[in-house]
Amino acid sequence: MSTNLSSEDNRKNTKRIVALVGVVLIGIMVLATLLCAFFDPTGVYFRSCLIVTIALPIAIWVFMWAYGAMMHKHTPASFDLNLGGNESESESESISESESKSEPESGDGE
Repeated sequence: MSTNLSSEDNRKNTKRIVALVGVVLIGIMVLATLLCAFFDPTGVYFRSCLIVTIALPIAIWVFMWAYGAMMHKHTPASFDLNLGGNESESESESISESESKSEPESGDGE
């Protein structure tokens, strides 16, 4: 086993650990918000927990977006909606034009 594969495995494990920590933090904040809703008579802790519960996923999204923007990588937080592949618009137009020329014309008058 080469060191390159080991490095890729370490990177994947690190990403999984960071994702798990994010999910656990969100879960803890939801639970804390629920408990504060029932047991905080003044509502101060409830409002604080509610704000953090909403702000934490937004902060995670912003960090993912910023990482992708700085490293020039596509992340789930990226704004582009390039779902079909990496073809440019002119390439896809030329492909569709060549396909329409190669199709036989039907003689049934449609």
